[in-house]
Amino acid sequence: MQKVLILTLLPLVVIGCARSGAMPLAQDTVQITSSAAPFCGRAGAQKVAFQRAAVETIRHGYDRFVILGAEAETDIRVVGYTPTRAYTSGSATATGIGNIVTAQGTSTTTVTGGQPIYGGSHNQGLVVKMFRDGDPAGANALEARRVLGPEWQDAVSKNKWTCL
Repeated sequence: MQKVLILTLLPLVVIGCARSGAMPLAQDTVQITSSAAPFCGRAGAQKVAFQRAAVETIRHGYDRFVILGAEAETDIRVVGYTPTRAYTSGSATATGIGNIVTAQGTSTTTVTGGQPIYGGSHNQGLVVKMFRDGDPAGANALEARRVLGPEWQDAVSKNKWTCL
């Protein structure tokens, strides 16, 4: 039952693990912002922003890009705790003589739960300058299609981001 629940919820967590946006700053420059869920880590937010930089380069009709500036922020915090449960079991023996009863016993209490629940996000911002192939100013720039890999067309056509 627990495996079925995990396998059912995992795609929902992965699909919603990251967000990204782009804002044009000039014809050849965009600002990329991304945020990723706590389990993605800082590297997950960086990966999403980097992929988005490559996608925006292609979408804007360019082939290569350089990152002019970057900033990162982590906003992870405890937002609650799992429920706490306690289970107590015990045993006792009693002996009696007349009106006097003596009892001895033991008990054990096991407490579960109370683990922290983390919320917030890892955030990454990039300022990206784009170049066309053959532009000498972009000689050292990264190739957007190579960054995205052989499935680059799928990445450009979709607007879904994942840190995995």
